[in-house]
Amino acid sequence: MTAALSGVDLGIAQAVITTLATMLTIGIAFLVKPGRPTLYWSFAFALAMVATYGVVAGDVTGMETLRRASLGALMGSPALLWSGFRAEWSMRSHVWAGPVLAVGAALALGLAGDLVWFTPAYRTVFFVASVFAALFVIDWARRGSAARADRLLLPLAIVSIAFFVTGTATFIAGFVFRPSGGDDFALVRLISSAGMLVYVACALIAVVGTTARDSGLGRATTVSTAWQQFERTASERLLRAERSSEPWSVVFLEFDDAADIRQSAGAPAFVRLSERLEATVRDVFPAESDVGSPSAGAVVALVPRAEAAVRDLLRTTLERITELDVDGALPIRPTASAGWAPTSVLGFDLDTLVYTGREAARLASSKGGDRWERVSATIVERLISRSELP
Repeated sequence: MTAALSGVDLGIAQAVITTLATMLTIGIAFLVKPGRPTLYWSFAFALAMVATYGVVAGDVTGMETLRRASLGALMGSPALLWSGFRAEWSMRSHVWAGPVLAVGAALALGLAGDLVWFTPAYRTVFFVASVFAALFVIDWARRGSAARADRLLLPLAIVSIAFFVTGTATFIAGFVFRPSGGDDFALVRLISSAGMLVYVACALIAVVGTTARDSGLGRATTVSTAWQQFERTASERLLRAERSSEPWSVVFLEFDDAADIRQSAGAPAFVRLSERLEATVRDVFPAESDVGSPSAGAVVALVPRAEAAVRDLLRTTLERITELDVDGALPIRPTASAGWAPTSVLGFDLDTLVYTGREAARLASSKGGDRWERVSATIVERLISRSELP
């Protein structure tokens, strides 16, 4: 009776975590970064959730066939997770493996007769499911040292190894040792159920964490906070400069073809490229300049220099940007366009300087890119005519 209750309790815990995993995977992973990897991961957790509901319902109502078939369907989830990671790593996904294993295992366990046939069937499908966990570890190890050092994937890799070892030991033990009754199999079920809880939790961390990081969700908060700090500091400096009438300028730099770079090289590469853009600007511009990034692929610099010096800084910066690359992952040479907004033309309001500088940068990009454009009457007229449109 105690073992049965423990099984139901574990089943309820599995239902809770698989439901949470499905909601988070669809809401954070798939909707934020739709694609084959997040789609396969969503299917994996949805399958685990539905199968777990079936196991719990079978335990509570005494419908043994439903419980056994649901246990079998649950075994297809590790294969779908593996397919998702292979798709993420630009490898052939073999997505058919998950549905085939789920259907085959559900039929095998659902149609098995008494415990004499069900026990070896369960040990076999559990072992097959663990093989896909091992395949994930193999593919993960083949990705190189960078992937092996990924803290989000490391817990899943460790628990996948434990999954495979447990599945192999369980499979071999079923043939080496004679079964002593139902107690030994009940222990196997408890161990596998508890292990599945840990496995789903680690898979959730890997899937949602990786997607959030690669899509820039975590970086967005950091960028926003840093940009707010830049705005406060720059506004205060411009206010002081206005009293002394010193020459200041705002330079707005933005990647040409940013959308194409992000799509072809991937979000992680674009984030790293954006960080290198900001580092380049900080390196070229004087130390007393303020530098901030309002969004990925764009950098703003507040420069306390005369206009002749700003021209030289712009020329040097644009040349340095063409030399940027991220581990050779970019399909095209990165270039940027710059908009130059001097206080001698527009005054000392930061928002005005940034806004007109951005418009000048986009005008430079429309003219072919890899160049700079100084804010002039033409830029102002473009902004005015745009604001007058209905």
